[in-house]
Amino acid sequence: MASGTEQRGTDFHRFLGLRWSFPGDEVIVTLDLRDDMRGPAGALEGGIVSTLVDVAGASAAAAETGRLVVTQQMSISFLAPGRVGPVVGAGRTVRVGRHDVVSEVRVTDEGGSNQLIATAIVTFRMTGDLPDRVG
Repeated sequence: MASGTEQRGTDFHRFLGLRWSFPGDEVIVTLDLRDDMRGPAGALEGGIVSTLVDVAGASAAAAETGRLVVTQQMSISFLAPGRVGPVVGAGRTVRVGRHDVVSEVRVTDEGGSNQLIATAIVTFRMTGDLPDRVG
């Protein structure tokens, strides 16, 4: 595990091997690409990219607000295939409203010359206070 990262989250997140770090105003979620995560063309499955976007965006929103959040809307632009890994989702909060939070997420393939593979905007609804430690 890379220095400064920690494993947390749900059982599904742990199954994927997601790791979190919290540098500055971003939340970084890292995924090591495994063969069982690849589609027929050999690239990372789009659904896993979508999960990484959701987790990085929600983690940024929760870190910013101290609240639990649920996803309301997600818009993803898939730009290139993730082929090498690790794949990194960098989330940051761009707006906090009374009930909603908007995060921006950039997904890159670190082993693929840091190629940008997706960008996203995700809107979350705040639902309650975070427990002392989630996951």
